[in-house]
Amino acid sequence: MNKKELIALGIDADVADQIIILHGKDIESHKTQLTTLQGTLDTVNAQLTEAGTTIEGFKKLDVDGIQKAANDYKAQAEQAKLDADKQIAELRFEHALDGALSEAKARNPKAVRALLKTDDLKLDADGKLIGFTEQIAKVKADNDFLFTDETEAPRIVLGGNNQPVITDAVVAAARKAAQLPTTAP
Repeated sequence: MNKKELIALGIDADVADQIIILHGKDIESHKTQLTTLQGTLDTVNAQLTEAGTTIEGFKKLDVDGIQKAANDYKAQAEQAKLDADKQIAELRFEHALDGALSEAKARNPKAVRALLKTDDLKLDADGKLIGFTEQIAKVKADNDFLFTDETEAPRIVLGGNNQPVITDAVVAAARKAAQLPTTAP
């Protein structure tokens, strides 16, 4: 429908313009709806195609293979957990040993560690090393130079009230013993 057809029907030109404007708005709203519905239809068709492909993929799957793969992954996860627990235990042991060597005042912890039989040391639940005190005592007895001296350093005492050691009474007694006059000339 256009403006000429409306005028041919006997409608005034101004009214025909307004009808054409309203009709244009109505057509545009229908075009928008059509475009939206077409987009939705395309999306649904794409999803349907993808679902069909997925279903065909499921038909090709080997259930026994999937179960075997799941069991393999489970075994790998358990092994990874065991490895992680072992590493954590080793780190705790190393930290406890370093702390014990520090408390024992080792000058060179690496050198002292080389002298210890770490296979004989165990870490208890409280984080203390079992068997460490016996081994460290033997190492200290054999290699005391590897540890800082636990004795207190000597103190230097400075003079007290600055009185001379030789007093007048001492001088007088010495002069009397030498049969000299007790007073100096």
